[in-house]
Amino acid sequence: MHPPSSAAEKAAVVAPYGSWDSPISAAAVSSAGKTVEGLAGDGRLLWVETRPEEGGRAVLVKEAAEAGGNAVDVTPEGFAVRSLAQEYGGGAFAVQGDVVVFSNYSDQRLYKQTIGDNSPQPLTPDYTGSVVRYADGVFDLHFCRYVTIMEDHRKDSSNPLTTIASVTISGEDVNEPTVLVSGNDFYAFPRIDPIEKRMAWIEWSNPNMSWDKAQLWVGYFSEKGEVQNKICIAGGDLTLVESPTEPKWSSKGELFFITDRHSGFWNIYKWDERSNMIVQMYSLDAEFSKPMWIFGVSSYDFLEKDDTSHKIICCYRNLSLIQAEWKIMCRSAGPCLRVSGDGSFYVEGSSATLPVSIAKVTLDEKRKTATDFSIVWSSSEDVVQYAPYFSLPEFMEFPTVVPGQQAYAYFYAPHNHTFQGSSDEKPPLLVRTHGGPTDEARGVLDLSVQYWTSRGWAFVDVNYGGSSGYGRNFRERLLGQWGVVDVNDCCSCATFLIADLASLRAGMHKFEAYYIDNLVGNKQACFERSPINFVEKFACPIILFQGLEDTVVSPDQATTIYKAIKDKGLPVALVKYEGEQHGFRKAENIKFTLEQQMVIRRALPSAPRMSSSSTAASPSPSAAADGGGGEKPVAAPYGSWRSPITADVVSGGDKRLGGIALAGDGRLLWIEGRPEEKGRMVIVKEGEKPMDIIPQEFAARTLAQEYGGGAFAVKDNVVVFSNYKDQRLYKQTTEPGVPVPLTPDYGGPDVSYADGVFDPHFNRYVTVIEDRRKSSLNPTTTIAAINLSDGDVKEPKVLISGNDFYAFPRIDRNKKRMAWIEWGHPNMPWDKSELWVGYFSENGDLIKRVCVAGGNPMLLESPTEPKWSPKGAMVEHTNEVIPVYTLDAEFTKPLWVFGISSYDFLGESNHIIFSYRQHGRSYIGVLDSVIGSVSLLDIPFTDSSNVVTGNDYFYIEGASASVPMSIAKVALNEDRTKAISFSIIWSSSPDAVQYSSLFSTPEFIEFPASSTGQKAYAYFYPPSNPKFQGLPDEKPPLLVKTHGGPTAETRGILDLSVQYWTSRGWAYVDVNYGGSTGFGREYRDRLLGKWGIVDVDDCCSCAKFLVESGKVDEQRLCITGRSAGGYTTLASLAFRDTFKAGASLYGIGDLSLLRAETHKFESHYTDNLVGNEKAYYERSPINFVEKFTCPVILFQGLDDKVVPPDQARKIYKALKEKGLPVALVEYEGEQHGFRKAENIKFTLEQQMTRKVDGGEKRQRHHRCGPAHCHPAWASRSPPPALSPACAVLAIAIIVAGSCRARHRGPTSSSVYVRLVAGQCRARCCRDLTRRRPTPCCVTPT
Repeated sequence: MHPPSSAAEKAAVVAPYGSWDSPISAAAVSSAGKTVEGLAGDGRLLWVETRPEEGGRAVLVKEAAEAGGNAVDVTPEGFAVRSLAQEYGGGAFAVQGDVVVFSNYSDQRLYKQTIGDNSPQPLTPDYTGSVVRYADGVFDLHFCRYVTIMEDHRKDSSNPLTTIASVTISGEDVNEPTVLVSGNDFYAFPRIDPIEKRMAWIEWSNPNMSWDKAQLWVGYFSEKGEVQNKICIAGGDLTLVESPTEPKWSSKGELFFITDRHSGFWNIYKWDERSNMIVQMYSLDAEFSKPMWIFGVSSYDFLEKDDTSHKIICCYRNLSLIQAEWKIMCRSAGPCLRVSGDGSFYVEGSSATLPVSIAKVTLDEKRKTATDFSIVWSSSEDVVQYAPYFSLPEFMEFPTVVPGQQAYAYFYAPHNHTFQGSSDEKPPLLVRTHGGPTDEARGVLDLSVQYWTSRGWAFVDVNYGGSSGYGRNFRERLLGQWGVVDVNDCCSCATFLIADLASLRAGMHKFEAYYIDNLVGNKQACFERSPINFVEKFACPIILFQGLEDTVVSPDQATTIYKAIKDKGLPVALVKYEGEQHGFRKAENIKFTLEQQMVIRRALPSAPRMSSSSTAASPSPSAAADGGGGEKPVAAPYGSWRSPITADVVSGGDKRLGGIALAGDGRLLWIEGRPEEKGRMVIVKEGEKPMDIIPQEFAARTLAQEYGGGAFAVKDNVVVFSNYKDQRLYKQTTEPGVPVPLTPDYGGPDVSYADGVFDPHFNRYVTVIEDRRKSSLNPTTTIAAINLSDGDVKEPKVLISGNDFYAFPRIDRNKKRMAWIEWGHPNMPWDKSELWVGYFSENGDLIKRVCVAGGNPMLLESPTEPKWSPKGAMVEHTNEVIPVYTLDAEFTKPLWVFGISSYDFLGESNHIIFSYRQHGRSYIGVLDSVIGSVSLLDIPFTDSSNVVTGNDYFYIEGASASVPMSIAKVALNEDRTKAISFSIIWSSSPDAVQYSSLFSTPEFIEFPASSTGQKAYAYFYPPSNPKFQGLPDEKPPLLVKTHGGPTAETRGILDLSVQYWTSRGWAYVDVNYGGSTGFGREYRDRLLGKWGIVDVDDCCSCAKFLVESGKVDEQRLCITGRSAGGYTTLASLAFRDTFKAGASLYGIGDLSLLRAETHKFESHYTDNLVGNEKAYYERSPINFVEKFTCPVILFQGLDDKVVPPDQARKIYKALKEKGLPVALVEYEGEQHGFRKAENIKFTLEQQMTRKVDGGEKRQRHHRCGPAHCHPAWASRSPPPALSPACAVLAIAIIVAGSCRARHRGPTSSSVYVRLVAGQCRARCCRDLTRRRPTPCCVTPT
């Protein structure tokens, strides 16, 4: 992705890659090489700024007194604020009030200085040289001292003594430091509690690095200030590998820290001193800290310095991203946070277009939203002038040599708006391998990268196995494999600057003395992976750069490899810099290094001409679930638990069925909806390996009545189906073949067909037709016949017309009669309908017609599902309608879709297979229609729907609380009274069983409705995850689900989208409010005239019931719903104060608009549900926006004819104008219900992670790849940009297990993201061949 094309760009000069001229010179790169090395301050910020133009001098700088003013140097000339502790330094200063203590670079002594006074006073003795070093200090005002890490090189420079010591800061005398803690190899993070009675610290020993294994300790001060009664808080358990880091005390004296226990990711924990337990504050597969190469890392801080807040500002990195325009990424180039006392904080950060900067962020009084964002300091203020030349990084996953493993990189394509490469040439590639090796490339703006890409080079920055930022498992790939894994992952990496590993170990400084033992292994490995020992294998030019004062990698390394390669006769150069250490700081050396690399690489031979075609590797999906194990559950806040049931898993397990039918050979055919194929509906035939029978370009789906159903029928070996794209009927055999059209091409999907049956007597197909050619809002519905003869396609012949709706045309076995259902406005088929029978004439017309049921005006009924028995009766023997079996139960469900089959006849017998629902579950049985006896069958389904039969077996669609929606084949005994076998032949999610240990089993509950004496029903799912348990004093948050319809039912079966929430520590309740089906007409009719009242009351009552039962947290109640459930969601948010957040999926905000715009099937539905015009107004949430008080997110399909997109847009606009946190996500190509995997995934993730403030509106278009996002920010210029790569800095305020994360750009505009209980997980893919952004949901973590 690059800036928009200009006229100049259109006239770009064609020139060889690598030869382009660029204004990003080496001088420009070196002048932009400022770095920041620490933040501090209780009001105005202080930071250490390194200046290449001053020889790399590090200066302490104070923020300007007023916005727009100039920052002030605190450090006088002659001093530099830099520590050499552990060679890498960091933590070189601390501030208390107007006093600063800092380490001076030239002599490494500590100095005290009053800000504004240019006369620093020494605090530590002069040991004649930089032999004693100090870092990571804090003030201890109680004992008037400065507590710091001290590294003493006086006895042994290669093995210095590291301690925690105190330095007196009162008076004029300089005293020897007093050692407080000693005995281990390394120490860091001495932190004193606010009442100054305790001190925490981190310690570790060789051969470990601090990120391999460390310990967190707490000691108590004696009256003299000595440290006694030491306690190991974390890292002492020999059975648990962890690396705690960054301890901090809250204002209340609570100890927080970061560690990677259990999960392998650095997350935030708290020490409960009273119980001596470690409590996880927030769980996420992300890194909340980074390896401690330098002292003074600060990845989180407390918002208030008093006791008024429990909120923490933090930052983390993971594979997720927030999709937005590519302008600013809130990604930390070195996470460092500091909190001011006025409700603001400072953060170091950068992005693909913003250099390393310090920003000040001001929060509102409630500390929930940001009110201001300003850049306080930039490493390169002039960098914007080069923006047209910037190549933006593309985050890539690529396979390693280990099957199934992925590694990561940032790819920068050549980019210069004044040049372009030849069409038959590919650019040269420079692969960069980061240092460490336990470090990370971060994909942020680096002019040293743009120096290459603007000259026509491609550049790849590799995060090979062993890099940080991806958790312990990824980091530990390099253990024992350094020189193997990294080399394999980098592929084209030429060589290491570290040449001889054996000599490296001998001359290594103490901090890394044993580092390579873990990374490499034995002496043989050291020899075999040292390039110096295999000089004969070098075959290309090499240039080496070396600082002569480098104590990390000795200059002898470069000298030795230089001499060996030179002796071989290869082109080689060695550049040595006096005064430079490990990493170059002087501007002239940075500039020269860059220029010489370009010179030697320009000397490379030109690449051979290649064809312009290229192949881009696509990322592989991430690995699956966490393993099992019998480990003790971790105590963590509800809603923060980590779960392997990701949005990818849910979307992959969201296959749906579109009907079943039996072929002539006794094998089953079914329609299967595939999210991974954009929701394509495929006809599949049973076999040892099920096979698709329709070609790839076809999809079996009808749009009749918008909800479809009944899209195919089978007779013997012939199938007729409705094709989704053109809605025509096609015929083919039940084996894979080429479909033949049966109906005319009307130039578009204007005529739909559904619920058809074969009429072999007249060689035709009888079907319901919905004709929208004259009116899309009021189509004509008829029952018509389609000629099945091969040859010309003919117009359908209408058999029945005149009513508003028809369904279930069914022809008897003798081919003389046809039954059907019909009904008219304003009724829905479950309100009032009629069953008719007609008799065929000799030419196939329907002549004599009889109304069999529904015609008696004194009797309110809704007949449905007519079927002829093998003997030609519709379960009747006379001209009377007689009950065959009576039970207070529902033997069918509302006719929302065509093709329902709740019962069927077993072969030629009198036995009927049926299912019914009673008390919240389904039962399957066999009815002898002659004697009226029933035998219930014992099979694993607790919910069932469609059934088709053979002679002594049947197929049934069903599910249970532990079995996802499936098709089962059930064989019966000779008497047809018992099931003798049960086998699953299809599952919507065959891999679901691997997550069974996490499943929450639904509890069918009754709760008091708002009307006295009435009950309503729901399925309650408690939080469930064997690896986690809630905190003892906490109740879980609750998500209330309101089903669609509203004349529908929730069924308490396995739904991974429910388990997605419960496995993360949420409680979930699926409500069957008054008006739901499954409980009889009286219950269903509760909603007549009361929609927006009864459903809302019941949902609120259910939440209240669960609160009063002690099962959920009253302060964390959320609600979500689809379609009519979306209306109930919005109405609940508008007219009640029960819920704190809501998500509406294609829901209704304006009932009057719905009535005016919706499709014919439901055009009068609301008349019965709502009532008069006053009720339409009073129950429309759009008219009462002032009553909304919490965040709302809306999802909408742009092709939705049931609830048109205007509904979501109106409520979005109204809530946005009110200033509430609201987001609208629109999906192109989606209708009423989302079918595409990426949209299902994105919707689920955003409900978990996002409640957006500031008016974010997102459209997901399917024009350029899987999904292309176009943020449409009203009244915002420039728009705030979110992170467009897969490493994210999320600046979060954690509140009791949930967090509110804010992703921002450099302007005052902002986006607020609510991480309700999960993680920010949207991922952005980029097309490597087109070099343009194609953001889409793939999966972090």
